[in-house]
Parts: sequence; structure tokens; C-alpha cells
Amino acid sequence: MDINALIGQMGNYGELVLALIGVCAAVAALLPAPGEKDGKVYRAIYTGLNFLAVNFGHARNATAPKAENKPQA
Repeated sequence: MDINALIGQMGNYGELVLALIGVCAAVAALLPAPGEKDGKVYRAIYTGLNFLAVNFGHARNATAPKAENKPQA
């Protein structure tokens, strides 16, 4: 099954759904991950966009503390 057959099975909404996913993925890639100072509204928008863009597990460790690089002696 190719992509055209898949879109054909979705009916008239197939192209719209795929376009929506693509636009949300592009916008989500441009937005910075919410930080501690960001409000609940921005977090909700960011989470919603990632959900619509099918970015499950996206940047899972973005808020994890970074390991310190200690110089080796």
C-alpha cells in the first residue's frame, strides 16, 4: 500500500489531516521547550502542538539537568 492509497481510504479529509500534522510539526520544531518561568498557557499550547504533530516523546530529556564536563587530568 502506498501513500496515495492510504490518503484515498481516508476520504476527503486525508489530505487535510496530513497537512495539519505537517504544519504542527513545523511549528513545534521552531518553538523552544517551555522553561520553569513559562506560564501554563504556553505549556498547554506546546503540549497540544506536539500531540497534533505526533511528537510523542519529543525532546524527552530537554528539561533534564545537563551533565557537567569535567576536564580529565
